[in-house]
Amino acid sequence: MFNSAAEIKTYALAGHATITLTSQRTGAHYTYRVNRAKDRETGEPTNRWFVALLTGPDNESDYTYLGVVDGGGDFRLTGKSKLAADAPPVRGFAYMWGWIQTGLMPPKLEVRHEGHCGRCGRTLTVPESIDRGIGPECSKMMGV
Repeated sequence: MFNSAAEIKTYALAGHATITLTSQRTGAHYTYRVNRAKDRETGEPTNRWFVALLTGPDNESDYTYLGVVDGGGDFRLTGKSKLAADAPPVRGFAYMWGWIQTGLMPPKLEVRHEGHCGRCGRTLTVPESIDRGIGPECSKMMGV
């Protein structure tokens, strides 16, 4: 579980993150994937991240597109978003993202990663990396 807004933001924007949010008030939880977009022509990473919600039993492939985070800024829905702004999973992600954008932890919300590096997807085994959500090699590459 993350302990600071900065850790959450670094992990979420690493490029290949899976985040689970759990409400301490209701116990509801949702799992999201946040993937960094690549330029269609060059294949280089862009300043846009796609957010998707786990909506089926297959934890690897049953994700439904929700929206984008542009330039590390605000989360927003797009014309291709599959859920409405008032859907609980959308409100949950927007709530979490709004708080971490201010540099504060979201109240009454637990934020976890799933044990894989947020940048490359490898399984984490080093205790500090497990806490951070990013492996030692990727941390160096990211300057974390």
